[in-house]
Amino acid sequence: MKQRLLLLFVVLSFSLDIVAQNDAKSFAEYYSKSSNDFNEMRNKANAEFADYLKQAWEEFQVSMGKVDPLGNVPDKPEYYGEDLSYYPSLPAIPFCGDFFSGAEFPIITDAISVSEMDAESVSIDCFGISTTIPYSSSLRISRISAKEQDVSQGWSALSNANFMPTVQAIESFRNKYKFGDWAVYNIVKTITDAVYVPEHINEKILTQMFFLSQMKYKVKVGAAGNQLVLLLPFSSQIYQVPYINDSKDDYYMFSYERVNSQDPFYSFGDGFAIAENKIELVIETPISVSDDFYQLKMLSKWEPLFGESVAVPLNIPDVKFYLEYPQSDMLTYHSSKVDIELRRAVLKAFKYKLIKEDMSTEQAVSFMLKVVQKGFDYKSDIEMFGRTKPLFVEESFFYGSNNCKDRVLILSWLVKELLGLDVVAFLYQGHVALGINLPDEIKGDSYMYKGKRYVMCDPTYIGAPIGATMTMFRNVQPQIVEI
Repeated sequence: MKQRLLLLFVVLSFSLDIVAQNDAKSFAEYYSKSSNDFNEMRNKANAEFADYLKQAWEEFQVSMGKVDPLGNVPDKPEYYGEDLSYYPSLPAIPFCGDFFSGAEFPIITDAISVSEMDAESVSIDCFGISTTIPYSSSLRISRISAKEQDVSQGWSALSNANFMPTVQAIESFRNKYKFGDWAVYNIVKTITDAVYVPEHINEKILTQMFFLSQMKYKVKVGAAGNQLVLLLPFSSQIYQVPYINDSKDDYYMFSYERVNSQDPFYSFGDGFAIAENKIELVIETPISVSDDFYQLKMLSKWEPLFGESVAVPLNIPDVKFYLEYPQSDMLTYHSSKVDIELRRAVLKAFKYKLIKEDMSTEQAVSFMLKVVQKGFDYKSDIEMFGRTKPLFVEESFFYGSNNCKDRVLILSWLVKELLGLDVVAFLYQGHVALGINLPDEIKGDSYMYKGKRYVMCDPTYIGAPIGATMTMFRNVQPQIVEI
């Protein structure tokens, strides 16, 4: 009996091996056929697009960059109980404008540095992470003007070159470190900066468009005078960048040099056939790196609040990545995920404190509010960066300084993560505070929103308790936004 069972097992195993081999062979054949079919479709799309680019482009109206309606934040915070009589004016202006709604043409700054370029590859440093990308010499196109015929010829030259190893290497690099869309754009840009000399701007711009298109990003180029400009659509609102609208999407303009606003601006209507993705700015997964890329930072201002030393690990490639991030609306920052190691360290410190002292909901919110009020230095964007720049959570911990919009982000993150409470933003002109859905017995200034009561918690009103509104806004109705 045992021999029969053993024989049966051997036969079944052999049969399963044959089936598995056949399945593997079938899958390989299917994958190969699918890849061949897609490549044929890609080749056809590239050829058709080259012909399309020959046609006369149409003129577009350039709109100046949208301005964040929140406006500039104050140069310094207000302190609870402070004598404000010396202030020359205290404007009590309600929030005006649509929160989701002329700037100069931006000059792109390098977020990634090129270390070496040889005949068939380029070595780059991407936010502190080094890699080598294959790049065929056949992908270096000849000088082109910004005319339709030249752009079409340039596209044909790129599509007939050996470009797939470069695309695959960028995708592999992206997947390994969980790079977001804006990082992919920066990688592509830096590769082209290595391939061409600085004066070859049109060649760089067209090559950037080509690679992003092959990676299925919606992207176009436009022309002003004899200069090409890259045009990118975003899934979120961005500010301070000029744009055109093709009746479907806003395409934001990125150029190496200032574009003469007196020159008419030309572009084409339809994009590359297989490209359908906009640049997504919400961070679903922060850059994923090993411990070697982290730096430990002691939070000296937190020690007296927690009664013990507090240290957090900081993902340095993440911080470098965010430095030149496009300025977006508040929801982009509130919807983005926080680095896993920083999240673990911060939440662990708070959980230990809350549990150790058996805090109630009110006590817990009061403690979090105090930590955010006093745990960071206050600095305006202009003082820190010379421009408007909202911070991601990681940046506030790295720089140790922030202002109202950044503090609201941190406090709302803590409250949602640790207490699971609903929050909203209270928006004023030049200021933002947080509203927290607290039990009715907790008193203080509050507003009703969609049937729920949200109590004022202002992390920039230093020393203020739950329910206290900053002096200049006590008689002002804020705009309420879910975050």
